[in-house]
Amino acid sequence: MIELTCPIINVEPLIPHSESMVLIDRITDFGDDFLIAESEIRENHILIKNGKLEAFAGIEIMAQGIAAWSGCQDILANRPISLGYLLGTRKLYVHTKEIPISSKLQIQIKMSIQDATGFGVFDAKLIDLTENKIILEGALNVFSPREEK
Repeated sequence: MIELTCPIINVEPLIPHSESMVLIDRITDFGDDFLIAESEIRENHILIKNGKLEAFAGIEIMAQGIAAWSGCQDILANRPISLGYLLGTRKLYVHTKEIPISSKLQIQIKMSIQDATGFGVFDAKLIDLTENKIILEGALNVFSPREEK
């Protein structure tokens, strides 16, 4: 049984990724339609290319915030953790070019809509807590297929 008392430090069981592909370090709060999490950018971060983490790559970190929220909802509903897919985004605003190594990030997601088929839209923000500024924000379209009974 996964303990869902915040802060949640062991995020891996909530996200259908493993080891270095888990990009969130802790969940600080969540509810029926939102999640707040944190991620620290270390030198060995899997998304760093040529010593840099391009800001647009942060969309994957935000998407994992949605995956973590979904995992929490699955646990609360006594369901297995479901797979999810980032379909795309609209109105994505990139406020900086790169995310510095050693940055501490906050991921904020809020469900805008989600239907019975598993399609959803979430408003998401990636905030650099070190510099106190928004890196990315936008609406992420996701799909998590529901198993037929």
